[in-house]
Amino acid sequence: MRDIYYVKRLENSRVAPLGEPLPTRRYFSIGLMAGLGLAAAMFCAGQRFASVQEGYRLEALQQERQQAAEENRKLRLEVASLGDPVRIDAIARQQLGMTNLSPHQIFPAESAAPVVSAMVKAHPPSEPPFDRLRAVSESPR
Repeated sequence: MRDIYYVKRLENSRVAPLGEPLPTRRYFSIGLMAGLGLAAAMFCAGQRFASVQEGYRLEALQQERQQAAEENRKLRLEVASLGDPVRIDAIARQQLGMTNLSPHQIFPAESAAPVVSAMVKAHPPSEPPFDRLRAVSESPR
């Protein structure tokens, strides 16, 4: 068998070749990857910035705590020195002119009359409270 070939003239000078869809897809994927990389870099930079800021804040809080502890120590020492009985006695004798009491300046306290409630005077109990409770619990309902 013989193959037969025909020659056919085509005029395709007016027809433009179709553009390949591959370059647009490639540009899109490269752009997407670059965007994701940039977003990851920005996230890491933001985390680093936040970490540095927290470090500064922690350092400031530690300094503030140390200052408060030092002030607390000073105030405790001052309270201890102000409550010293020798100091209080010296101030009482020198600045306020106080002295020890002599025996003729000490008076015994008068005995006070017993205080009776106004409610008891107005309504004296007719029977002891336990009898009243027993009567209430034994009554038929």
